[in-house]
Amino acid sequence: MTQAANQPQTMKQVLKLVVSGDVGAGKTTFVRAISEIEPITTDEAVTDAATLLLKEYTTVAMDFGLLTVDEDLVLHIYATPGQKRFSFMWDVLAENCFGLIFLADASRMDSVLETNGIISYFQQYYPEIPYIVCVTKLDVPDSLAFSAVVALLGRDIQYLPLNPNNPEEVKDAAITLISLAMS
Repeated sequence: MTQAANQPQTMKQVLKLVVSGDVGAGKTTFVRAISEIEPITTDEAVTDAATLLLKEYTTVAMDFGLLTVDEDLVLHIYATPGQKRFSFMWDVLAENCFGLIFLADASRMDSVLETNGIISYFQQYYPEIPYIVCVTKLDVPDSLAFSAVVALLGRDIQYLPLNPNNPEEVKDAAITLISLAMS
């Protein structure tokens, strides 16, 4: 028997993180950026004209990814669908989650306002779950400024600028939420 086999096995803590926000805010991209596994996605072809202006495929149930934060902590990352017609999944995914990260798309005022409504929903039905807001697409021409998004949302919480394509920024957002939840 090897020495490693004699070592006691430590149980890793698994936390469920939910990422939510409006259509096209970067939720699937967020999961893809940091998942250690090939993300499980439920993307289907867009069927409504408004969403088709933004993208060809949309999440209809959830995205799932996995991140080992350290030797004792693993995140199961779930991204909600952004379209209201799939909002029934919000409750399914919120069950037993430790925290929420909301993504607000600064390139579209209507998206910021829609995300505000999504935040209100979760605050009403899940007031005990800590959350942060990450502002995406700040680099898109004519986007709202970070401070303008913060003012529009009008909530006394933590905000972070975020490029969901940048794995380090995405991981930093997850760590920020973990720190908030543990405090």
